[in-house]
Amino acid sequence: MKRKRMKRREMLIGLCGIILLSWVTFHVLFKNHSIEALKEALQRSELWLLLPGLGCMLLFVNCEAANIRMLMRTFSRSVPYRRSLSYAFAGFYFSAITPSATGGQPMQLYYMTRDGLGFAQSSFTLLAVTAVYQMTILIYGSIAALLNLSLCMSQGKLMQCLLLMGILVNGCCSGLILLTILNSLLAKRLIRALIGFLCKIKLMRNKRKAERKLEEIINEYSRGGAYLRKYPLVIARMFLYTTIQLSGLYLVPYFAGLALGLDVCPGRFLALQAILSLAVTAVPLPGSVGASEGAFMALYGPALGAGLSFSVLVLGRGISFYGMLAVSGVITAALQFRGKPGLPTGQPPHSVLE
Repeated sequence: MKRKRMKRREMLIGLCGIILLSWVTFHVLFKNHSIEALKEALQRSELWLLLPGLGCMLLFVNCEAANIRMLMRTFSRSVPYRRSLSYAFAGFYFSAITPSATGGQPMQLYYMTRDGLGFAQSSFTLLAVTAVYQMTILIYGSIAALLNLSLCMSQGKLMQCLLLMGILVNGCCSGLILLTILNSLLAKRLIRALIGFLCKIKLMRNKRKAERKLEEIINEYSRGGAYLRKYPLVIARMFLYTTIQLSGLYLVPYFAGLALGLDVCPGRFLALQAILSLAVTAVPLPGSVGASEGAFMALYGPALGAGLSFSVLVLGRGISFYGMLAVSGVITAALQFRGKPGLPTGQPPHSVLE
């Protein structure tokens, strides 16, 4: 993972992309849904019930901050919690404005190394947090899909393809990560074979550069995995925090439904959002804008009706993505212009297990 500072031009392009995609998405959605009906639904709603939804998004970023802080403590680096939280907000912001969330971790790495945290330690911490996050999405979403198999099979071909693609992409990534940790030599052979195949069918050009870059990542995962196996409790706690993190994210539409007066089961919303998240995770669009909204309407339409589904979408997505994008943007701006905090050295490595 390279240390990277995103230029203002790149940030502006990302934000413009989000604005354009959002405009197109809601322009298409409003063709089939009356804005007057939406206003009427919002006027009848109890908007104070959205506060727990805001709390869920705060829980979301706090869980990532807890994982970053916990892993850094295994390296004898004690990071102030507020600083860890600012890294989590920065990760959300840059992941939201870049395709396939590719900008989040490099920018978090930039801020962490700028603040005096070790490059290798920070890099592995972010790689581990991302790996656990992807694995949890796969496990959570796959269980939800299996428990609601009839619903998944009743969806249109596009939704089924998105779900299958999400399972395959997350499954391959998670499998490769586990293989890298357990057998890095076999992982390298598979990567070389895959790169050779992609070059043969003209989907990749620079074979040596791709192999070198991927081997660096594999070596980093392998070293980090061997180190982290010394702390099994840390791994268990990371999966626990990430499960809580995703549950908070998935419950936001539930509170949007409550605000609109729906008598709904939270477990149903958890399952639907887990399936939706798994389906859109492989879509290469900033913040999955367009794909998330379309998949939401496809999944929730049969259960809630088109009109109510659209109202829940506007409120839920407004909190979980657009509102959080604004908040994280402000916090990231503060992080960008704030000076180096002078982080303390911290406790011995074993203190994380105490």
